[in-house]
Amino acid sequence: MAEDDSTRSGIRVGGWLPAVPVGPAATPPPPAGPRRLPEDPDVAVAESPAPAGPGPAGPAPTGLGPAGPSGPASGWPPARADRDASWQSGRMRSSGAYPPGGGGVAPVAPGRHTARESLRARLAGPLAARLRGGSTRLRAAYARLLGGLRPAVGSAAESPATRVGAARARRRRRRAVLATAALTASVVALAYSARPPAAPPGRPTVPAAAPTEPAPTAAPPTVVPVTGDPALPGGPLLGVDQQPVPAAVSLTLLGTRDWRHWGGAGADSVQRKQRGTGEIQDPGGARLEHNAGVSGLTWTDGTPRAREEGTRAGVFQRGAGRSFTLAVAGSGDLRTVRLFVGVFSAGARLDVTLSGGGDPAVREVALAHGDRFYQYVIHFRTPRGQRLLISWRALTVTGGQNDGVSLEAITVS
Repeated sequence: MAEDDSTRSGIRVGGWLPAVPVGPAATPPPPAGPRRLPEDPDVAVAESPAPAGPGPAGPAPTGLGPAGPSGPASGWPPARADRDASWQSGRMRSSGAYPPGGGGVAPVAPGRHTARESLRARLAGPLAARLRGGSTRLRAAYARLLGGLRPAVGSAAESPATRVGAARARRRRRRAVLATAALTASVVALAYSARPPAAPPGRPTVPAAAPTEPAPTAAPPTVVPVTGDPALPGGPLLGVDQQPVPAAVSLTLLGTRDWRHWGGAGADSVQRKQRGTGEIQDPGGARLEHNAGVSGLTWTDGTPRAREEGTRAGVFQRGAGRSFTLAVAGSGDLRTVRLFVGVFSAGARLDVTLSGGGDPAVREVALAHGDRFYQYVIHFRTPRGQRLLISWRALTVTGGQNDGVSLEAITVS
């Protein structure tokens, strides 16, 4: 191929390159402007004559100014002028309208439209721009509003320490409320449980009777018939036991055969069973009266005083070696004798023997300060005509004026 042909037609190197003209490039005629319809709003602008330019070339072509399709002399809207200019520049590059050396940009005329542009398409660009501007202004106003309400960054209200403190305060308040509720529920439950049970409807409430102390009871006596066969017959028998002194002693119950009481109406006064057997023998002697007993002695069958509700009177002997001597007649039957005696700051000895012989029964009380009282229970059996001999003697005294031994009562059953 000749050089001129290569120059004119170009060489294909990965694509066809535009041919390099041999002579000076001819200025292409400006393309015709876009078709305008009579109802378009910019017809008057496009068809109005442009003002005369200062250069010798005269007025610029319609739709093309010195700056291209979007210049001030163009009658196109800015968005559409930019789009048409881009489209036209692409067409001219592909068709080889630019000079090969790139020494300048040839003026590009807007392409020709063959389709009618609708009013919706023309209003879409400006309306979208206005909507975007309005939304931008709304976002800016909202940001300013939030900036006015929200505290400054780095302040105490937004600091992590403050948020942790607020959370802890809320937890403390919640715990306090829960503790108060639990305490109130506990108090209500306790108050409800402490209420006395309500009485059933229609039934009268009977008050509970107050507890009463049981009345003191005397030891049951050994019941022995007065006449007839002897109770538990046998040989001579003697035994002595010591028992505590009860708070109340009924001589009527314990002395079914006979009983006696000393004192109460003077040192020589004696009370006895009204219909007793007379088995008790007392030789008498000088005595003193006291009212310091620990048992209330009662009877309902006495003489000369028929009834007594509880006396603590008795008689006593002062000094060491002084004594009381009593005797109970035997009948061959088993008898029970109860002897009520005492000591006043002294040591004493009880001797019990049978007049018919045999070993005596002896009980001793150690020397000590104070008043002490005793009850001795004597079981004996001896033939008729013999007796039970009793001696209550003061061994030693502590030295007081009234120290000695006392005698209150005796019963036989």
